[in-house]
Parts: sequence; structure tokens; C-alpha cells
Amino acid sequence: MRVRRREKLVAEINITPFTDVILVLLVIFMIATPLIFQSSMKVHLPDAESAEASTETIIITVNETGEAFLDNTQYNLRYDFGMLKSRLRSLLGNNANPSVIINGDKNARYEFVVRVIDLVSQLGANPILLGTAQKKE
Repeated sequence: MRVRRREKLVAEINITPFTDVILVLLVIFMIATPLIFQSSMKVHLPDAESAEASTETIIITVNETGEAFLDNTQYNLRYDFGMLKSRLRSLLGNNANPSVIINGDKNARYEFVVRVIDLVSQLGANPILLGTAQKKE
């Protein structure tokens, strides 16, 4: 006569594969988010004969709608000017004599670019450069 033992059923879910998938997705989003943000900035720089880049640079981008981008952060020049000023002051204080490049969209209102140039010069940055695109021949 055979006696059957009752086997205990396991009613637990193994979450290890789920955790692996979530971690992989997290890494993908961490890598892709800055690339998506930078590609959303539509700025058409004016053309110039030569273009030059410096090693210690702070880049401020001004688009045609009056928004400035600094360190992947968007600032509206009408409403967030004080926040842009404090962030730029802290960046200029951390670097030893950095150059500042202002990339102004060629369709941007002149007022927006001048406000940023004025702000940078008030904070004592030297030199202040205007970004241009390499002229295509």
C-alpha cells in the first residue's frame, strides 16, 4: 500500500525577473532623458565663417519664444529671470574665469538676447561669446 504525502503548494511569486526588467528600464530612461531634452531645444544659430569652442564654457541657449536653457533647465525670461540669475551666479562662482557662450536663435527677439548678455556682464563673466553655426559652402 502506498501512502501519499501531501506536498505543500508554493503560492509565492518570484519577483527577481520583474526587478531586473524594472532596473533595465530605469537605466534606459536615465540615459535617454537628457538626449530627449536636448533634442527638444529648437535653435537656429546664425551662420559665421569660423567657429571656436573653449574648454571651460557655460552655454546659455535662448530660443525664439523667450526661453533660456542653462544646464538642461528651462527658464522663461519673462517670469524666471531671477532664478536664472541665481543659477548663473553660482556657476560663475564655482568656475575660475569661464567663458560664457550665448546661443541666440536667429529668429529670437533682440530683447531676449540682450537681457541675457546684460545679465552675464553684470555677473562679471569674461569673455562673453555669441554662438554661431559654421557657414556651409
